[in-house]
Amino acid sequence: MPNIKINIEEFRKLLGTDIDEEELHEKASYLGAHWNHVEGKKWDVETYPNRPDLLSVEGLARAYRGFFDLETGREDYRVEEREIGVKVKESVKDVRPFIGAAVIRDIELTDRIINGMIQLQEKMHETFGRRRDKIAIGLHDMEEIEPPFTYRAVEPEKVSFKPLEYDRNMQLGEILDEHEKGQEYAWILEDEDHYPVIQDSKDQILSFPPIINNQLTEVDQGTSDIFIDVTGKDRRTVQKALNILATAFAERGGTIEKVEVAGEMMPDLQPERKTVDMEYFRSTSGLDLEPSEVIRRLERMRYGAERNKGELEVQVPSYRTDVMHSYDIIEDAVIAHGYDDVDPVMPNLDTTGGEKSLSQFEGDLRDIMTGFGALEANTYILSNEQKLYERMETEKRDTAEMSNPLTEDYTMVRSWMLPSLMQALKENRHHPYPQNFFEVGDVVRPDNSAEGASNRRKLAYVAAGEVDYNDVRGLLQVLERDLGLDLEVRGSRHDSLEFDRSAVIESEGEEIGFMGEVSEEVRDNWDIETEVVALELDLEEVR
Repeated sequence: MPNIKINIEEFRKLLGTDIDEEELHEKASYLGAHWNHVEGKKWDVETYPNRPDLLSVEGLARAYRGFFDLETGREDYRVEEREIGVKVKESVKDVRPFIGAAVIRDIELTDRIINGMIQLQEKMHETFGRRRDKIAIGLHDMEEIEPPFTYRAVEPEKVSFKPLEYDRNMQLGEILDEHEKGQEYAWILEDEDHYPVIQDSKDQILSFPPIINNQLTEVDQGTSDIFIDVTGKDRRTVQKALNILATAFAERGGTIEKVEVAGEMMPDLQPERKTVDMEYFRSTSGLDLEPSEVIRRLERMRYGAERNKGELEVQVPSYRTDVMHSYDIIEDAVIAHGYDDVDPVMPNLDTTGGEKSLSQFEGDLRDIMTGFGALEANTYILSNEQKLYERMETEKRDTAEMSNPLTEDYTMVRSWMLPSLMQALKENRHHPYPQNFFEVGDVVRPDNSAEGASNRRKLAYVAAGEVDYNDVRGLLQVLERDLGLDLEVRGSRHDSLEFDRSAVIESEGEEIGFMGEVSEEVRDNWDIETEVVALELDLEEVR
């Protein structure tokens, strides 16, 4: 879980009261943040990954003002209307398609506030932003730049600027090769031949997202007006990150000013509206509360809420990223009520729970695989035709497909496991070899069952580096020995593996898997420049 460092006096100032350490230790953790005193005024606060709005002292103080009954209800931030705009060029569509922007006016900054905002920015990068791949944030002093701004993708050698912490101009490619941040995050852009930049009306570069800002726009104590940019690959995530940043600055007295981005005004701080049925609330929470009592608890969690017949109309704050369903709202109401005040009830069941035999088998299998030196991966069960078949150099088989996919990345349910681990190798190829991954997971195959498809439990394994067929054959022997299996191996052609360095795995005459060296064509399709071996087994046939 992410940790942030805060100054307790700064927190108390924003909270508006002199809360004592004992109360922080005893009560504060119920909100989803765990407080640990380091030394003096320094505290370490550990937050849950689903609450990026708590990754700053400003966000913590806002939440605890409600939780401690100091200021309840939804905060209604004032947003000024101005005429600053950002033009978005078509060239970024396939590189980094989304951008959000806002302006903060008349902010009074200290070193402590600046360091806190940088901490918020970097913690959001690492968690909510998936190491800057999903979102990246830029903060810019507006004194030296001139709107309107343009977001476009350019050829790396045709643009240069002076990046933060450097005293000379560098081309974009040079930044990736030589700058510390460029080397750290170059993997995000390694498949691109054009790179995204943000520039002003004087053609000055503000930022090279997701890598580095221009030294020209560095924020310091003399800054009073700040331009915020958030770029990324997911529209909703970009907008939520922008809301978190903008409202954190507003908590410091800054005035939020809207920016027109490709015809859309941002930030949009209007609350999301959801309904909670009172009967559903009572049956789910176990609390027999009146609507007014539930509203009071939701207001302590900084929601807006009002009664509408048998339902509650709930206004979800714009900076909350974790509220997807009415169940999430009910959970917050229970947190405000207090878990200690919920009477436990023994479920009225006439059965005794126990671990399934397959789960027990999988536990033993995981111990063996980790003992063999492999790291466990957890990959997506959804995929697409390109990853499952085209990159694997094999023909498409009967596959469970989605009727209305939201994105081209996820159009079908995987029918085999190896492509998922090839994706894992691709995403980790900037790390040193050898690399060994395994996964125990489901695949789905259409069939004649009532549901039209069935899950199958599989083991998949890949190793990359100086490896060959003997390495994966050795793993199979370990599995046979430690699990008491009697398996047979015979040579056979597999489209994704080398012709004379692969085999089919059988049990009692039935084919249950395959293993071998991944072909050069498949490795090239996944941009992997080293040898790879793989194994896949049907666990329901071998346990």
